[in-house]
Amino acid sequence: MFVGILMTSLLLAQPSEGVEKLPTAEEQLLQAKAVKAESRGTKGEARVVALNKACEAYGAVLKFYPESGLITAEAAFRQGEIHRSLGRPGPAKGAFESAVDQGEGSGWEARGLLEIGHIHRRLVEMKDALLYYERVMKLENAHLRYKNDSREWTGKAHLKLGNWEAAIEKFVEWASNSEGPIEVVRATDLEVGAWIQLGKLGKAETRLSQLQEEMSSLAEEPTKESAALARALERMKSPGTLKKAQEEALQEASSPKKEG
Repeated sequence: MFVGILMTSLLLAQPSEGVEKLPTAEEQLLQAKAVKAESRGTKGEARVVALNKACEAYGAVLKFYPESGLITAEAAFRQGEIHRSLGRPGPAKGAFESAVDQGEGSGWEARGLLEIGHIHRRLVEMKDALLYYERVMKLENAHLRYKNDSREWTGKAHLKLGNWEAAIEKFVEWASNSEGPIEVVRATDLEVGAWIQLGKLGKAETRLSQLQEEMSSLAEEPTKESAALARALERMKSPGTLKKAQEEALQEASSPKKEG
């Protein structure tokens, strides 16, 4: 399967005869970026044409300078983004794989792996998605941002699979390694939702109360960051979900039991 994807990607990556080889990989990449910039503001068919032209330009980097490390990695990643935006998951995956290979040890490697994971997730291939998200966690030099993205999406994939405890573990890990209080709110909101799915409403209520107590004073400070935190607390879905689950549990408990 992967061979087919890669071959399709390479065919679409080939530059047309109008794409000239420039003296250096850097110049080739800069030209591709300039072509991509021309697509800004375009819509409809004009946008598709402009993006395909940019895709060819990035493909020229891959063809003429296939082993130029980070330059090739960036070109491959950008080409993958275009394929993805145009609804071509196969070629997108092939391009992101090239970004991973050429960007080894850099942010392009982590970002490429995440994007491939997202492709599988959107195709509801959750087990494959989990494999790529896990590879991000195994990268020694990956930025915390990318590792937290991996934690978030790993947890969400487990939610889709009904693996509530595995999801909770990832959301707790995400909150513990967060880059700020808003991330803690987002991670805990998802964690509480998973506790509700497990039927452990008491645990869900405890975790929600802990979060609200921890964040309430921070959200009241007269700063932009506090205002953003307050909005994040307001957007939480788990309080409403928990209230509904508690009402249903109470109603079930108070309903007369049918005699068998």
